[in-house]
Amino acid sequence: MASKPLFTALGLALAAALAGCATPAPPPPVELTLLSINDFHGNLQASRPTPVMARAPDPSTGSVKAQPAGGVAHLATAMAELKARHPDALVVAGGDLIGASPLISSLLHDEPSLAAMSELGIAASALGNHELDAGLPELQRKARGECAPTECLWPGFKGPGFPYLGANVLDAATGQPLLPTHVIRQAGSIKVAIAGVATMTTPQVIVARAIQGIRFADEADTLNALVPQLKAEGAQVLVAVMHEGGLQGPGSDANDPSYACPTLTGRVQDIARRLDPAYAIIIGGHTHHAYTCKINGRLVVQAGSYGGWITESRLKVDAQGHVLDAQAVNHPVLQSAYAPNPALAALVARAAAMTEAVRLRPVVTLSQGATRHPKEPYADAPLGNLIADSQLTFARKQGPADIAFMNPGGIRADLVVEPGKPTTMSDLLGIQPFGNDIVALTMTGQQLRDMLQSQLPKAGAQPHLLQPSWTLRYRWRTAADGTPELGDVLVDGRPLEPGRDYRVVVNGFLAEGGETQGGFRLGRNRAVLGTDIDALTETLRGDPQALQRAAPGRIVRD
Repeated sequence: MASKPLFTALGLALAAALAGCATPAPPPPVELTLLSINDFHGNLQASRPTPVMARAPDPSTGSVKAQPAGGVAHLATAMAELKARHPDALVVAGGDLIGASPLISSLLHDEPSLAAMSELGIAASALGNHELDAGLPELQRKARGECAPTECLWPGFKGPGFPYLGANVLDAATGQPLLPTHVIRQAGSIKVAIAGVATMTTPQVIVARAIQGIRFADEADTLNALVPQLKAEGAQVLVAVMHEGGLQGPGSDANDPSYACPTLTGRVQDIARRLDPAYAIIIGGHTHHAYTCKINGRLVVQAGSYGGWITESRLKVDAQGHVLDAQAVNHPVLQSAYAPNPALAALVARAAAMTEAVRLRPVVTLSQGATRHPKEPYADAPLGNLIADSQLTFARKQGPADIAFMNPGGIRADLVVEPGKPTTMSDLLGIQPFGNDIVALTMTGQQLRDMLQSQLPKAGAQPHLLQPSWTLRYRWRTAADGTPELGDVLVDGRPLEPGRDYRVVVNGFLAEGGETQGGFRLGRNRAVLGTDIDALTETLRGDPQALQRAAPGRIVRD
């Protein structure tokens, strides 16, 4: 019989051997931080004509109210503070960083805005529709940091320093992507894939000539097809960034502690529900709403617009990249809370000086302004009416014209008037920054009626009715089954005649079928009459009653 000490020695040896074969403890979870912005639209300055206001708690009183926010110099400081707290954070953008920009940026081909964006350390941005306003070759020129064809507008321009991603932006002939589909970035110990798409509705919100030869595929289908490639490249966490988003109902907070977001609507919901669960988060843009939500348990976030917010998203992931916890918060970039970054403030000052002569050119001194937002949903608003009126008046100086229409999506700011101060070209081009032509075309009364019927909102849709000139008035109602029905339509006080020809005036965007208004493509005998900004300028200078006549009431919902 073996002695007790021998049994003890054998037991210890066996225990040691078994301990050597034990499964090692799994590595602890790690945190990935993502900082995101979207829809900056060249708003280097947070001032007229595109003021950025964030509804956020007042630092001194705690009450929620609108406060001045944004401006790239303040945005840079806020971003630097967040990156200091999270040194391994990745910065991404949801598109429309340029385009539809104030004159301080647009007069310089948005080059100072891209130069400013390069200072924020952005890893990648989704392609926004407004990045294509001047066409893909012009965007690619800027992305390469090359000078404009005729001159270098911004001293030392080197491009944005980050790629625009458009996995669903395809060559219509070959079906191949025209832009990078994704990037792989290291965030601490985590290998992250950022895959980006543009909104597939781009053809509805941009002039057709800017996207000739380009096809926009479904966002979710495109991102889902990328998953095997992203995993094959070793990505542990997949991030979807897209220029598409949702809309929050009135009174909704930019931060929902429950992440339920009961009033959230828009295309983001369908995309999120169809998107492969391998994507840990969806970072959006396009709709200019700020929200932090979860759809099917996955974070879906957006940072408002114009640099007024930064979204901070924190994902706790295990070694396999599975999300164990996800939190997000939208930080308002309050000017009172963040001192301007000196280098970016100098950049803004240089851009302001280079564009001052054009921006500050006075046009007219007005006694009242006009808002682009209707008092009631699905109605007309003073500023949209004013623009339609100006285009009709402009057209009638060159020939017969019956009706004019303006699309609400083309009105980018309110007409803000300060007592005793002139309205400047900067103010007006902040309202209509696209330089659209005005086009006169001929349509039958029946075509007009069909067009008016087709643009009436369906159940659950957002208000987006074309704004008419003073010569057109109509009524509509919603039937018991939810179907919108067009009622009486009057042109110059007389019923619309289905068989009669009418001369209709619209901007070039609508004339090409933009904003889903394909009915205008049926227009005959087209003639380009001038530019939208010329029409608005002439009307404000020459018609003191124009603003009073633009009062709402042209569209009535029974």
